Amino acid sequence: MALGPFSAKDHVVITTLGLEFAVAVALGTGGGYWADRHYATTPWLTIIGVLSGFALGMYIVVKEARRMGRTTTSDKNGKDHGSI
Repeated sequence: MALGPFSAKDHVVITTLGLEFAVAVALGTGGGYWADRHYATTPWLTIIGVLSGFALGMYIVVKEARRMGRTTTSDKNGKDHGSI
């Protein structure tokens, strides 16, 4: 059963994007915090880590949105999105 323009499988992917985004930011923040304490550069590497994690999280979300957009468009056109 399709739920709006997305399939049930797409809804599972959408719900995991928030977790993937949060993990990217948390890892960037944690890595930056560790580096700040190790190199005594507080708070600069933490800030860089947060921004890097945010950028990585946004990259993941945009990449998945583009993939889902291509799948939805090809579904509407009646094409098989599994073939290249």
